[in-house]
Amino acid sequence: MVVLAERRPFLFALGLSALVLALTADERVFGLVTDGQIMTRTAYAMAALSEIGIALGHPVDILRPAGDAVTRYGMGPSFVRAPVAAVSGAFENAFGTGASQTLFVLEQVFLVLLAALAAGLLARACGTPAKGVRRAVLATALASPLWAYVSSDWSEPLQAACVGGAFACAALAGGPGARRPGALAAGAGALAGFALLTKSVFIVLLPIVLAVAVLEAPREKRGARALAFLAGAAPFAAIWLAFETVRFGRPFASYAGEPFSHDPLDGLWRLTVGPNKGLFLYFPLALLGTWGLARLAKTRRVLGLALAGFTAFLLLTTAAWWSWDGASGWGPRLLMPVVPLLAAAAAVAAPARPAAAFTVLFGLGVAVNALGVLQPDGPTTWYYMVLPQKPLTEAETRNYASYAVLRAEGEAPRLGQWFDVANHAELSPIKVTAWLLARRFAGGDVLGALKTPPWRTDRPGFEMAVPPERAIPPSALVFLTSPFRWPHLGMSLTRSAGQTDTVLAFVDCLYDQTLRAQDMGRGDRAVAFAEELYRRVPSRQTAATLAEAYRMAGRRETLADFVASLRPDQKASPDFGMVLALAARDAGNEARARQVLGQVLSVSPRREYVRLSGSPMSDWPPTLRKIQVPAEQLGRKEP
Repeated sequence: MVVLAERRPFLFALGLSALVLALTADERVFGLVTDGQIMTRTAYAMAALSEIGIALGHPVDILRPAGDAVTRYGMGPSFVRAPVAAVSGAFENAFGTGASQTLFVLEQVFLVLLAALAAGLLARACGTPAKGVRRAVLATALASPLWAYVSSDWSEPLQAACVGGAFACAALAGGPGARRPGALAAGAGALAGFALLTKSVFIVLLPIVLAVAVLEAPREKRGARALAFLAGAAPFAAIWLAFETVRFGRPFASYAGEPFSHDPLDGLWRLTVGPNKGLFLYFPLALLGTWGLARLAKTRRVLGLALAGFTAFLLLTTAAWWSWDGASGWGPRLLMPVVPLLAAAAAVAAPARPAAAFTVLFGLGVAVNALGVLQPDGPTTWYYMVLPQKPLTEAETRNYASYAVLRAEGEAPRLGQWFDVANHAELSPIKVTAWLLARRFAGGDVLGALKTPPWRTDRPGFEMAVPPERAIPPSALVFLTSPFRWPHLGMSLTRSAGQTDTVLAFVDCLYDQTLRAQDMGRGDRAVAFAEELYRRVPSRQTAATLAEAYRMAGRRETLADFVASLRPDQKASPDFGMVLALAARDAGNEARARQVLGQVLSVSPRREYVRLSGSPMSDWPPTLRKIQVPAEQLGRKEP
C-alpha cells in the first residue's frame, strides 16, 4: 500500500476517495431541491425530445410564448446530466422504479473525483511531490464540503471540476518540461469554456486562465498557446452565447432583478469565519491554502496571482450578492469552485508548516463534512421552514430577488425563511444537522422531537411558527423522521415497493413533461407522457394527471373507461374531481360540473377552485393547469 501511494499517488488517492464516496453517498435525496430539479428536468427534455422546455410553476424559470418555460441556469449541468436521463427509463425498467437514482448520484461522484483529480494535477504542476498530490486529491474529495454534494443535485461538483481542471491544464502547459503543451492549453480553454456554459459569472475565468497558459510559456510560443486556448474555448463560448440569446434575448440576463445589495464586509466575514457559512469552518485546509497562494505568488508569479485573483473575485462578488450564502447547500455553496485551487495550494504550503498542521486541518474537515454527508442538507434546509417569515418594509424588499419575498393580500411583505437563516448563529447548519442526526440515531418519536428544535424558541423570530408536518413537504419530512440507515451507492437498486424515503428524480422528469404538454395545449403528447408516468407510479396524483391528459386530447371514451377502472381511493383527490368537473363542462352538463365542483370545495377550498364557483362556466379556464398556475405566475414576464 505504501509503495502504491508513492509510485501511483493519483491511483491511490482517487481510489481511496472513490471508495469513501461510494460507501457514504445517499441516493435518496437526489432531486429534492428546486434548482437541481430544474437542471435535471431540462436534461430529460434534451434527452427525450431534443428540446429544453420545462413546465410552468417554478419560481425562477423563464416563460416562453409557446406556453412552457426554460431554465435560467447555465446549460452545462443539463448537458452533463442528459446522458443519464436518456438511459434512466431503461435502467428502471430493468431494476425497478427509483433505481436510476444510483446513476444520477454516480455521476456526481465522478464529478467530485474529477475536481479532486484537478487539484492533484494542479499540485503536481506547482512542483509538489507524490505526497503533496495525495494531499490535494484527498483534501478536495473528503475534507471539503464537496463530499456532501455527492448526494445532491446541485451543479457545484461540475463547477469545481471545470474550474480546477482549467487551471490545472494551464499550469501544466506552462510548466517546465511540459508534454504536449498545445493540447494542454486547448484543454484549459475547453474547460474554461464549459465552466462558462455552466455559470455565466465564469466568463472572468477565460482571461485569467488564458493568462496562465500564455504568460508562463516561452515568449516565442505564446502566440501558439493563445490560439490553442481559444480553439478549445470557442465552441463552448459559442454554445453559451447561443443559449443565452435564445432563452433571454441577450447575455447575462437570466439573473435580472437580483442585486448585489449585501454589505460586502459583512458578507466577507460570514463567508470566511462565520458560524453558518464560513469557508474556514467547513474547509479548514483553506487556511493553509491561503498561505499556499501567497507562497505561489512568489515562486510562480503568474499562476499564484491568477489563482489568488480568481479566488478573491469569487469571494468578493459572492459577499456582495443578495443571497451571499446560496440560501441552501452544505457550507458556502457558491465558493465550492475554488476548493480544488485551495486544496492544491494547501499541499504546496504543507511542507513549510509544522508537520501536524495538514493532518489536523484535514481531520477537522473530514469530521465537519461527515455531518453533511450522513444528514444531507436538503431535508435539513426544509426543517428551517418551521420558523416564522421575517417581515420586510417595501424599501427592504428591493434588497432581495422577487421570488424571495412573499406577499399576501392586506399583509406586509415577508422574507422566505431560507433567505434569512444564515444571518443567525443560533441556526448554524452544523449545529442543527448534528442535532437532527442524533435524533434519527436515537429513534423513537422523531417527529415529536422535531417540535422542540435545538435553538431557543422564546424570542421573536425564532419561535416554531408552523408544526413540522405542515411546514415540511412529505418528501423531506419522511427523510427527517425515518430511522438512520447507512447510505451507500447502489442503495436504490434494492428499494422496496412500498419505500417512500426516496426521491424519484426520473419520475419527476416524466411528470414535468406531462405538465409541460398540458401547459402548451398538446393533448396527445400529454397522454403519451402521462400514460408512461401512471404505468411507473400509479397513484392519485398520476391518475388525475392522466385523466386530464385524456380530457385535453378529447378522448372522452378513453377517459370514461379509465375512470371506471380506478379504485375509489385513486379517484379521491381534489384534482381528480376538478378533472371530472371540467369534463362535465366540456359535455355541456353545467349541473353536473357545479355539483362536482361543490364536492371538491367541501374537501379542498383552494382559492383557485373557490373562484370558479362564482364564475359562469364559459369563463372557466380550459385546463386544470390554467386554473392552478396563474397565482404562481403573477408579476412574471416573458423574456
